[in-house]
Amino acid sequence: MFLIDRMGCGSRHDGDFVFDRSMGYDGYLVLFVKTKAIFVINGQQIETEPETFIIYDKHTPQWYRACEECYINDWIQFSCTEQLSSEIPIVFDTPLYIGQNINVSQYFQLIADCYYRTNNSQAAGHLIQAMLSDVFSRPSHAHFSVAHYRELLDLRRKIYAQPTDDWSVDKMAAMMNVSTPYLHMLYKQAFGTTCTADVIQSRIEQAQRYLAYTNMTVEEIAFKSGYKSAVHFSRQFKSVTGCSPIQWRKAQC
Repeated sequence: MFLIDRMGCGSRHDGDFVFDRSMGYDGYLVLFVKTKAIFVINGQQIETEPETFIIYDKHTPQWYRACEECYINDWIQFSCTEQLSSEIPIVFDTPLYIGQNINVSQYFQLIADCYYRTNNSQAAGHLIQAMLSDVFSRPSHAHFSVAHYRELLDLRRKIYAQPTDDWSVDKMAAMMNVSTPYLHMLYKQAFGTTCTADVIQSRIEQAQRYLAYTNMTVEEIAFKSGYKSAVHFSRQFKSVTGCSPIQWRKAQC
């Protein structure tokens, strides 16, 4: 059974708005943020796009603020007498870009109508459950649920086209004009892997082509694949493929 404590729709605040609840809340807090915002989660600052959804678990510290001239969100504080995530694969404490694919604001309006106008808490609870199911039952890595997907796809293409470039995380974040933690989160949502892991994979694939189709030495291949050390290259190659470069080359013969 869902029990709503408080809620609001289209709540608007000035650009200096900061929400800081260091001890969290005894129940759950759901936000649908309609403007850009900044969250601090597990000590990491994450900048989010408009139309971002997040559900805070019980007692999770809550800190977020505006990063534009105003901050607007829909929100619900509620408790649940049953195991909330037993049937719905809920991901707590993680901002999720929703965009236009789910009409979350309509859910909030319907929930508010049930709660405030008809005092039908049971119907309001069913709507909360339906909203959470709609948000979290969709494929977690579907491109439609990831902000900046086109830019991420372009970045990934560049990584695989130019694996020898200096693909530092700070450089990639600057290219996307986002913070480093936010890039990590978006890239994982979009492709199911990290940007650092993709850089490594692109270099290993380049090295495999050299091993298969040239007579270059391991040292030469290491440098042509973006590595400054042949030893580091060999270790990373074995970590990814399960065998050394020489063993991999022999297996292709």
